[in-house]
Amino acid sequence: LNAIEAWLGSLPGHLYANVRQPPVSTLNLVHMIPISAVWAGPARNDHLDGPPLFYAETEGSTPFRFSPHVGDVGHTLVVGPTGSGKSVLLALMALQFRRYAGAQIFAFDFGGSIRCATVACGGDWQDLAGALSDDEAAVQLQPLRNIDDIGERAWAQDWLSGLIAREGVTIDPVARDHLWSALTSLASAPVAERTLTGLSVLLQSTELKQALTPFCLGGPFGRLLDAETEELGTADFQAFETEGLIGSAATPAVLAYLFHRIEDRLDGRPSLIIVDEGWLALDDGTFGGQLREWLKTLRKKNASVLFATQSLADIDNSAIAPAIIESCPTRIFLPNERAFEPQIADIYRRFGLNERQIEIVARAMPKRDYYCQSRRGNRLFSLGLGEVALAFTAASSKTDHAAITDILSEHGRDGFAAAWLARRGLDWAVELLGQTPDPIPSPQTTETTHA
Repeated sequence: LNAIEAWLGSLPGHLYANVRQPPVSTLNLVHMIPISAVWAGPARNDHLDGPPLFYAETEGSTPFRFSPHVGDVGHTLVVGPTGSGKSVLLALMALQFRRYAGAQIFAFDFGGSIRCATVACGGDWQDLAGALSDDEAAVQLQPLRNIDDIGERAWAQDWLSGLIAREGVTIDPVARDHLWSALTSLASAPVAERTLTGLSVLLQSTELKQALTPFCLGGPFGRLLDAETEELGTADFQAFETEGLIGSAATPAVLAYLFHRIEDRLDGRPSLIIVDEGWLALDDGTFGGQLREWLKTLRKKNASVLFATQSLADIDNSAIAPAIIESCPTRIFLPNERAFEPQIADIYRRFGLNERQIEIVARAMPKRDYYCQSRRGNRLFSLGLGEVALAFTAASSKTDHAAITDILSEHGRDGFAAAWLARRGLDWAVELLGQTPDPIPSPQTTETTHA
């Protein structure tokens, strides 16, 4: 273009060929430059000083960087009907959280949806209901094992007061004095003797003894709460299966003790607490109260709560709804074709969604799409997981659990990942597994790198 005119303009005397145009001010260019772009998520997790939790796909295959933290608050709400892909997302987030140096994960599972992911990376998956049956490898708890410490003894008094009160016994100052005297006497005994049965022998109140009977050996919950040694995992990835426990009389006592143990381990390392099927927590006063406290206080301990439930109505009707709404700056809504219905749409509006966002949730594809709502921006994304990732995150059927049990008994926890991939027909991934260095950064490595 303009080649002949340009050549003619170079010849002397050709005044009108290739006449220069007057310059155009760059101010006119401002009107044509786009001043906004699609939100692609934060480039880094500044609070944890690391990369985003994971990368996802969006429309047009544009990468989306997901990070739950807004400032120093990482609490996240995940809402979606059953069968919409919630369990896969939770398992992926748990696995990806291990990319942060020193990270630890505590998951309250329901239905074993995170079991495969837990054992594949060397974690402890523990069925809390195993002790309520005849399972030989059941979890055994010893809540009074550390009562020689005065702080632990004070906690044990409050824990026992709650346990006995739920049995219909009034806890007055006299009852608390009986408990404290018995705990003080038991504190001088060997650790193996600091059991509920040992406490019952020392109690001077018949009424208190009778209230403790169901939780001592010989009672329905004795195998779970009256052990001489505690059989509870210590790995950085802990998963507690609650399906068979929720609804039993031991639920509040067991959960209260596990909450206590988890809080003892929150030492400033990046920590993620996953509560799956949160509607069960909302129905239980003890669990709900603890969740409210966690949402308000765990930020100071560098811990985040990932709360998942099937329906916004469960939260909307709960007493802790304000705490969840205020404390979870990041929310992930899964596809729900009923979101257009007036009653359900009203609940979505109360959680901050406008009409366009409700339409996106209603028209999204189940088991593929996720809608992220954050103070930083909003985006519909899909995980785009490959067959290896799905092998570990989408293994929750009865058949999968039977296979997991067989592989664990044959290969143990250390050989589980390779054996599981081989069972899924992913032999090429098994070969890579042996060649890949440990991807989990250690705190020492991180400090050396920064230095």
